[in-house]
Amino acid sequence: MTTAQIVKEGATAAKARVAVVTKGGAHGLAAHILRAGHEIREFSDWGAVIATNSETPLDLVFFDDEMAQEMPLQLELPAFHVTDRTDAGMNSGFGVLSSGAIEAAVDPLLAMAVELRHATGRCRDLEQLLDGVRSGSALVGRSPVMRRLQAVLSRAADCDATMLIEGPTGSGKSLAARVVHCKSRRAGKGLLVADSAALDAESLSSSLDDARGTTLVLENIERLPTAAQSVLVRHLKDRSSSRGDGLPRLIATTSAHLPELVARGAFREDLYYRLNAFPMVMPALRERTEDIAAIAEAVLSAGAAQNGRVPTGFTPAALMLLEAMPWPGNVAQLEMVVRRAQALAGGLAIDRDHLITQTTTPATGPVATNSTATARHGEPDQEIPEAAIRPFEEEEQALLTRALRATKGNVRRAAQLLGIGRATLYRKIQQYKLRLQ
Repeated sequence: MTTAQIVKEGATAAKARVAVVTKGGAHGLAAHILRAGHEIREFSDWGAVIATNSETPLDLVFFDDEMAQEMPLQLELPAFHVTDRTDAGMNSGFGVLSSGAIEAAVDPLLAMAVELRHATGRCRDLEQLLDGVRSGSALVGRSPVMRRLQAVLSRAADCDATMLIEGPTGSGKSLAARVVHCKSRRAGKGLLVADSAALDAESLSSSLDDARGTTLVLENIERLPTAAQSVLVRHLKDRSSSRGDGLPRLIATTSAHLPELVARGAFREDLYYRLNAFPMVMPALRERTEDIAAIAEAVLSAGAAQNGRVPTGFTPAALMLLEAMPWPGNVAQLEMVVRRAQALAGGLAIDRDHLITQTTTPATGPVATNSTATARHGEPDQEIPEAAIRPFEEEEQALLTRALRATKGNVRRAAQLLGIGRATLYRKIQQYKLRLQ
């Protein structure tokens, strides 16, 4: 198999990914596709075509007379037989293209293949967004912080500025990026998503080129290799002097605190500032506890609908426990806990017992039940003198100080232990003028 690619100077049209299956050439077809600026891969057997398509989806397949005899029945790709035979393609499920009509027919076929890819991606985006709505993870809630977030998402969709979406793991950063794309003028083309850790300089350049005219989401941007960071900086510098409609919209997501990485030299400072043109922070679930019940009910309803059942709801005790849990995994963890509790409940209303079996997490350890809370704070019926009560701000400052000392000044870990958002902890540190050890 060989791979070749030509990018025309100043070209903005998306490239089709084309497979040519032949053992002896296909009437100059490969050369014509290359001249048109598309990506082409040549194969000599159908097994390699199927394997490649499973890893990197192809848009179109051309094959010659010899390969037509070996063509698999379930190819699941648009395919055209390039031939001079007049009887080719009779009673078959593929198209026929005369070798003499290549020049006139190939370009429209390639354009349609690219549009089909965009339409398929659009359908996939909408399906995933709908799944998020059904599961309760699609930004459910009417808390003040969520109302502000919805307004920010709408403003973000109305512009093309590079976005940086920060927030803890499981808070819905990728979903927010998808919402921005689906509300934007680029929604007619499929969203492209890439894991930054898997991108080297070459693959990042390819992704930026493939995303022309649509949105590219770079997840976990803090993991982008150094060489790829340089490529991205150059791209962002070049786009600042260009206003072409073909430029991709860039959205980066991170659960890290990038200024800390910049200070340690682990992330380029100029890249951070260029990505931060339109910043947005996804709140931790503990910062909007009033939304927990609504999210849990939405997840429960989605699970019941998938099984053709009526949602059974939660007991008041179960909802109280859900709102008291620290949720280091945020909405993603809440969804998992509710779905497992739904299975354990067996058609009954979900109670505390269905949730307590799941309350141990790697980040926080067991959630305090009545017995553990008693062990920490003494007997509930024990009399407490008024002199033992301090003002709330003093108690809060002491608690924050203990958490920062225990974590040796690691703000992210301290926020996890306290069950609050990192942004909230930073505000408290400034309020009380606490020292980071």
